[in-house]
Amino acid sequence: MERRRKLRFSWQTILYVLLAGAFAYFIYSYRDQLVEIVQVLRDGIWYLVLATVLVLAVAIFNQATLYASIYSLLELPSSRRELLPLYLVRRFVTVAAPSGGFSGWVPFIQFARRRDIAVGAVFVANLVYTILWYSTFFVFLFFGLLTLFLAHDLEWFEISAALVMLVADTIMVIGLVLAWVNPTLLGRVLAWLSTTLERVFGWFRRDPPIRRRQFETFASDLDSAVELMRNAGTRRLLEPVAHALLNEALHLFMFYLVALAFGVRMNFGVLVAAYSVSVLFFVVSPTPGGLGFVEGTLIVVLTALGVRPHNATVITLAYRGITFWLPFILGFVALRWFSQYPEIANDDAPADATQPPSAGLDDGEQILGQ
Repeated sequence: MERRRKLRFSWQTILYVLLAGAFAYFIYSYRDQLVEIVQVLRDGIWYLVLATVLVLAVAIFNQATLYASIYSLLELPSSRRELLPLYLVRRFVTVAAPSGGFSGWVPFIQFARRRDIAVGAVFVANLVYTILWYSTFFVFLFFGLLTLFLAHDLEWFEISAALVMLVADTIMVIGLVLAWVNPTLLGRVLAWLSTTLERVFGWFRRDPPIRRRQFETFASDLDSAVELMRNAGTRRLLEPVAHALLNEALHLFMFYLVALAFGVRMNFGVLVAAYSVSVLFFVVSPTPGGLGFVEGTLIVVLTALGVRPHNATVITLAYRGITFWLPFILGFVALRWFSQYPEIANDDAPADATQPPSAGLDDGEQILGQ
């Protein structure tokens, strides 16, 4: 047992060093942009820039509250004191390991294992969070793309990126609906997957990364989480939706404040179009967090919608500096807290057990992180 703890600690240390290296790489590679962002922010109206940062703080707290409402719905520990830094770690990991936001699930799953919380329920919580994020964003994206269409500035790559998000959201919704309507189907699928893994790894005389008992525990956790959602009242189900919509509204308000800080008043159509494009290519982009790609596309969109090129450039840099780089840096700081968070021992586990029974996906967590 002691040897296993030491090995786990060493892997955690290696992972932290790798993520710290990724952080240093991003800061060094985009140092010129960061310097330019600082200079731009200094030229803006200071109290509007400060107001934007304060709204960002409210948005981050709202994200933690959104997670807390989903966790409460699934009867999981829902302390904002823990969920707020976890959300910041999620923001950092999403950029360091880009995958449309799905890599951000891994810190929550690892944290659940440390706290001896049902991993399957945490998986459902992140699934619900991502569905709410994508679905509420689509409300704004629709009006944004419509504005670009009416302005004859809707490009094929914007449509393609929107379709990628739509397909991903549809798949997640279908999976959740199937688990809701036919819980036994999910158990059969996981049982088949377990058998298949055992057969494939058996050919190489190796143990599968995820064992049958782990699949069974994971399926049980998922089933319990979906049952809790099924029995929850309408008010409890609508609370996370309200927080998800509020998050989009807060970020839209931040874009408006940044534009005002540089003397630009945007109408609602231009505001929604610019904001939706910035988020769309943050999620679906050939670069981590849309670095470079979001900035270039956003400047082009703003210019096409009537904003002067200089104003479009400074608004883009200021908005990205506050809403992308600041949470990214805070996320790296929160990562240190996450790496040092103590693990809760499971005293009820047998002496020869290799993991707590509710750990669900143990060795397989790396698969989820890929």
